[in-house]
Amino acid sequence: MNRRKFLCGSLGASLLTLGCSSSNTATELLSSSSTNSNGIAEDQPIPLNFNENPLGIAPRAQQAINKALPQVWRYPDKARSDLMAGLSQSLSLSNSHLIYGNGSSEVLKMALDALAQTNCQLVMPDPSYGVIIDYAQARGIPVVKVKLDSQWQTDLAEVQAKVEAHKGPSIVYLCNPNNPTGVLLPQSPLNQWLDKASSQLSFIIDEAYVEYVNQPEFVSAVARIQQGQSNIVVCRTFSKIYALAGLRVGYGIAHPTLINAMQAQASIDNANLLGCVAATASLISPEWLELSLKSNHQAKELVYQQLERLGLDYLPSETNFIFHKVTGDSQQYMERMEQAGILVGRPFNHGEGWNRLSIGTPAQMQYFCKTLAKFRQQGWI
Repeated sequence: MNRRKFLCGSLGASLLTLGCSSSNTATELLSSSSTNSNGIAEDQPIPLNFNENPLGIAPRAQQAINKALPQVWRYPDKARSDLMAGLSQSLSLSNSHLIYGNGSSEVLKMALDALAQTNCQLVMPDPSYGVIIDYAQARGIPVVKVKLDSQWQTDLAEVQAKVEAHKGPSIVYLCNPNNPTGVLLPQSPLNQWLDKASSQLSFIIDEAYVEYVNQPEFVSAVARIQQGQSNIVVCRTFSKIYALAGLRVGYGIAHPTLINAMQAQASIDNANLLGCVAATASLISPEWLELSLKSNHQAKELVYQQLERLGLDYLPSETNFIFHKVTGDSQQYMERMEQAGILVGRPFNHGEGWNRLSIGTPAQMQYFCKTLAKFRQQGWI
């Protein structure tokens, strides 16, 4: 059986197991299985390297895009306003607490620009999502990296020590759950430190994967903004579970005073009309969100089981990716996987012998697991 037949058959069974909301949904996904959208086409590698939602966008989002296409000659002001109103309602915050970003990457830049002060530093764990490093370096802000501890957890005590040792303001960047590890920050120590936010200490909390979190003790930093804390920016995105990575829709959440400072750093007309209408429709598509979560959970379990069978360590993940051991050279592992028709994550600082694997459909992960078993037979992992 070739890869296409294997994946198409497995995808059909997976969708039935997941319990799609309608037979049309399953039919649509299966009919698109010969295209790149589900990573199943024989002539296209399976993309398990950018933490995208392999199910694609919600049907309501697709319909919203189709409906809005004839209006793309117009500026996106109304579409953006509608999206921000929807977010305001879902977060129980006023519009003045929100800012639109051309992806969450722009929100990170606006936050850094708004919080920057004379003699400030940026402190962050390593490895973590690194785009903010480029923004800091462009502004001449020194970046202090704190290596993750032996359990791949953010060493909050050491990050705090770097802040306390600096004679000046500090901006702390924390990705929660962290990328590339998929691990949540310890809630109690985080809460204790966030209580200390001041004019000399501010936080940028990146919650790009928050929709995937399944730990009951987790509390989003948005709760602090709801309570009035003014030195925290929370960054979120529609690129991950909502599958709008190509339309660049992100948003920031902060105290209105800080939002105003960020707005002064925003580019003019940074919104995308199609992105805004798709994001608004995604907010009212709970059934697609549920299906995406079920698919992700089932696919992760398949990988966990295979990693355990092969004796490869991994970090239980609160995201749509898994950080796992590969024992050999990380770059060579990437190249061999690509030769096998699978794209996996790049090497990360301090992560030699480990790989970040994005979670595809259950069918795609079954194929990955078979490939991993073949690698073991070859003595490669």
